[in-house]
Amino acid sequence: MSHLITRRFGNPAGGLLLALVVVIGLSLGVVQRAAAQYKANEKDLEVPTNDLKVVEDGRAKYAQRCSFCHGGDGHGGKGPCLTCGKFRYTGNTNAEIFATIASGVSNRSLGGTMGAFGTTMTAEEILSVVTFLRWEEVRRISAGEIPDPHKE
Repeated sequence: MSHLITRRFGNPAGGLLLALVVVIGLSLGVVQRAAAQYKANEKDLEVPTNDLKVVEDGRAKYAQRCSFCHGGDGHGGKGPCLTCGKFRYTGNTNAEIFATIASGVSNRSLGGTMGAFGTTMTAEEILSVVTFLRWEEVRRISAGEIPDPHKE
């Protein structure tokens, strides 16, 4: 989607920003249909971590598309841990994680790159992956595996 917007508006950064707004806007409709539960702050995109169907769909899509680099259940591997409560490349909100999955990471100075999945995954699939990651993060905090990043 971002490549279509970039072609229309000419500016890759502006096109990416517009694509992000469009994708998040679309995903809000998806979230409102599900039982939303997790937000990083009051302005963040809510993800339905209490909807186990969405969590399991996200787990399956994560295993298919993300685990090769980010390890099983997002615990880290060649790529960084995605269930440790802190995201090195973007902010720690669901909207920012959604945008990173959709548009990728192209700045090598951040330590690596990641392809954009916004053209090969639907907004609903990306949202389910974010939901799974947040569910696993909360599970790990509750189990004492990782510290709560919100209490530090």
